[in-house]
Amino acid sequence: MTEKIAPVKKPLWPVALMLVFVAGAIAVMVQTLRPAPAPAQESGTAAPGSLDAVLNAVTALKRDAQFAKAETVLQEAISRFPDEQRLYVEYAETLVATQRPQDAYANYERALATGTPTHPIQLAAGSVACMLGKLDRAEEHFAAAQQLDKTDWKAPLFLAQVQIKRGDSAQAQKNLLLSINLKPEAATAWGSLADLELRENKPELAAQHAAKARELEPASTVWRVLEARILKRNNQPEQALAALIGLDATQRLEPGVLQTMAECLGMLSRPAEAAKLYAEASDVQPSRGDVALQAALWWERAGQPVAGLPYAQRASDAAELQGDEVLERLRKAAEQSLGGK
Repeated sequence: MTEKIAPVKKPLWPVALMLVFVAGAIAVMVQTLRPAPAPAQESGTAAPGSLDAVLNAVTALKRDAQFAKAETVLQEAISRFPDEQRLYVEYAETLVATQRPQDAYANYERALATGTPTHPIQLAAGSVACMLGKLDRAEEHFAAAQQLDKTDWKAPLFLAQVQIKRGDSAQAQKNLLLSINLKPEAATAWGSLADLELRENKPELAAQHAAKARELEPASTVWRVLEARILKRNNQPEQALAALIGLDATQRLEPGVLQTMAECLGMLSRPAEAAKLYAEASDVQPSRGDVALQAALWWERAGQPVAGLPYAQRASDAAELQGDEVLERLRKAAEQSLGGK
């Protein structure tokens, strides 16, 4: 059967899988360098005198989500202690928390240049480099982290993820196997290996690794989607849909879910069901113009332009690319359909 799928944006699956490991890496901050907050420390903006007092104050401010105050304290402290690595690390973490990755990365670089490079700082710097799309720098940081601690499973996993993005499949596979060897219960490593095998057109191996990832984290939507994609590649759309049964409308908005389900329904010549899936998801988040556009396109494919009109209008209102074009096309088709009755 020739599979003809409604046009979609660039698949979000690689981005979703990348976020799995970036989120984990960002959580790996320099805990051993951060002192416990002093019990009597006030969360004010006045800079404390000693370095330990500064670090305690910053920890307390960050704990209370007072990031602007923490930044003020850190800026003043850095002017007094310009050679103190821990201040740059704390400042970088504060900037990550306030969604300023470019500035955060600059401070991680300063931290690495100021003191002895450590495994946690290299991991954190590599993670922020990934957020910025600096894959060459991320690869350098993760490789350095791996050399600094050969017993940690995260560095080879993160390094492999970057190598997958850069097209170095052979090295990525070696690092994923190393990560699995160090921590066999790491679902992300198994899932990443499955994704790599799928990219290499080895669906049988991919299916085995995806099943392992799902066994380790049965509640994860990411691994369910991966398993469904593998089944779809094996021309098993019914089984692929079964892997995604039970997800609610909100979960279906997670990257890759709707697209995979719709493509499977398209393979089964059931476009109206694909349209309903996108329509339900669009009703949950009407501001998502991309989802509304897909609902309209699938209704068009199902030969139901009237049903697709509200979603085409929604996509147009959201200034979605192709929104106006699809809206006009469905309007004409709807007029012809109603005129023929």
